[in-house]
Amino acid sequence: MKFVDTDIEHREDDDETGEHKLRPPRPEHRRVYTSLLLTGSVLVATIVGVYTAFPKRNKELLTVAVEAHAIQGAFDLDAPGLGELQAWTVGVVGSEVPWPTPDEDLMVLGTRQVLILKRPAAMVRYEFAGNKISLVVTKARDSPPRKHRREEGELLVRSWRKGKWTFVVVGPKASFKTWKTRLGVP
Repeated sequence: MKFVDTDIEHREDDDETGEHKLRPPRPEHRRVYTSLLLTGSVLVATIVGVYTAFPKRNKELLTVAVEAHAIQGAFDLDAPGLGELQAWTVGVVGSEVPWPTPDEDLMVLGTRQVLILKRPAAMVRYEFAGNKISLVVTKARDSPPRKHRREEGELLVRSWRKGKWTFVVVGPKASFKTWKTRLGVP
């Protein structure tokens, strides 16, 4: 490290007499530290901004399905047949969905359109063996097929992928083994 700047050049702040003021040398790493500090602060601000603007929406599909299941009545269609159900589904999500086939033991009570992360989803309320069960379907957003399970009080919520569709079923936990196979829950 130099104690005196030996390379004397004319500087604008020198006085008019021509005398040069001796200054201590500038540390060589000062510019590097300034650049590192600026780069680090921009990186931290960007990461904090992204996580603030786009919060984690973990299992949003399950949450919306439980909320839609809690709403009683107010269906878009009341007790539709299989043809009406498929036509309504095409209007909501854009193509036919492989719904469970209704019959004497599995009755469709009604359908409702719900929004999940600003995307349309179709909810169908079934009655099976005295239990009210909601099945929500939307086009899959993620590439790997995932299964999720959650318990909400007396309700059991399960989600799975089937082809290009993500299904979520919400029903009573006590009778899960009864309606599981009939609705095609893996």
